[in-house]
Amino acid sequence: MLLITGASGRVGRRTAVLLAQEGYSLRLMTRTPEQAPKLDGAEVVRGDFAEPATLDNGFAGVSTALVISGSGKPGERALLHRNAFEAAARAHVKHVVYLSLQGASPTSKYPFSRDHALSELYLEETGLPYTVLRNAFYLDMFPDKFDADGVMSGPAKETRGAFVSREDAARTAAAVLADPPGGTHDVTGREALSLDDVARRFSALTRQPLRYQAESAKSARDRLCKREPPSWRVDLSVGWFEAIAAGELEHTSNAVFRFTGKKPMNLEEYFTLFPELLQPFRRAQDHASGS
Repeated sequence: MLLITGASGRVGRRTAVLLAQEGYSLRLMTRTPEQAPKLDGAEVVRGDFAEPATLDNGFAGVSTALVISGSGKPGERALLHRNAFEAAARAHVKHVVYLSLQGASPTSKYPFSRDHALSELYLEETGLPYTVLRNAFYLDMFPDKFDADGVMSGPAKETRGAFVSREDAARTAAAVLADPPGGTHDVTGREALSLDDVARRFSALTRQPLRYQAESAKSARDRLCKREPPSWRVDLSVGWFEAIAAGELEHTSNAVFRFTGKKPMNLEEYFTLFPELLQPFRRAQDHASGS
């Protein structure tokens, strides 16, 4: 029995579909069971990392578990993940696969990457065999980074990042869950791109004038604070770009090909295969035209 937590999310859902197609026995854990994928033979259970009492039944009898990040503020998520790892340990799960982030470190510029570093430590402390997949930032985060004028602003400088598609992340997770190798592996795209590259290629793909505007971290914070979000959200937004600038995501790896036998998709291949992910650009175009 394979367990997938976060089964209602995009990566968890797709990982479940891929494994179901191969005939694996699955248990899908989610806070919202009604939103879990409907797959023949898959068991759906409610489980919430914030409610440890809901986790034991989900992990019981499981050979390998995929633990996908829970929802929470920076500083809280690692504690939620520890609840999941401790439930896996109580259930004597044979292997845990954990989705982390490339660049995970206590000194990362990105708050969630600091959380992932602590989560990895909590996982190691359980004594369970494990595999950590450190995914690069996802390519499909970019459409939401452009404003109504087609500008993506942030303090990433001209540093490159080996951004990966969620599809390749899901394919890799599925392959590793089926046959865990152990160890820690960066999961990246095939090429490292600057944000200028990203904007230029999205512009060609969508036939819209898009560009990247570099700015200082202070300027980014001042701009975002005017929208009055919580300060931790500002830290996340600015830290995402600062992690790129610091080179935390600039190195490519061969993990996708090594585990799946397929090269990771580039930007054009991914968004051509999943054109619905370009919807934010269409909304912006409709807004600009007044339709």
